[in-house]
Amino acid sequence: MKRVAGAELNVATGLARLGLKVGWVSRVGNDSFGRFVLQSLAKEGIDSHAVAIDNRFATGFQMKSKVENGTDPIVEYFRKGSAASHLSPDDFRADYFTSARHLHLSGVAAALSESSYALLEHAAKVMKAEGKTLSFDPNLRPVLWKSEGRDGGETQPSRLPRLTGFCQA
Repeated sequence: MKRVAGAELNVATGLARLGLKVGWVSRVGNDSFGRFVLQSLAKEGIDSHAVAIDNRFATGFQMKSKVENGTDPIVEYFRKGSAASHLSPDDFRADYFTSARHLHLSGVAAALSESSYALLEHAAKVMKAEGKTLSFDPNLRPVLWKSEGRDGGETQPSRLPRLTGFCQA
């Protein structure tokens, strides 16, 4: 069964179902999964005008097994090198972002790549300077982050305080 979900989209969907005007910013591949995501957003009334369709990279996804007999589901990520992992400050559309009253950030988007993290940090700085409110769900997913000592990259806990400093909730 194919469904669109995830931390960011669950928040967006919930807010849209409550009658709020909601937009989502990301990148999807020019593929069947990308089209499915865009169709799902439209069905939920979520604005997708700031979603870039990427002709070079595929839509990222994860597969999660159905939970049976109280066992933990098997989760496999297919996000490395995805369209969304190529988000960058170049995807920042000031008019789109600053037209919003609130920006919700996610640790998953921060973990996808250096450039995706840079977009979140840039958007947070601009939105805070504009007097907008921000919230942040760290959504810790160690499997998506580089590990200190293994390859010299930052760990999620060492990077996330920079994002939380912009947020009110």
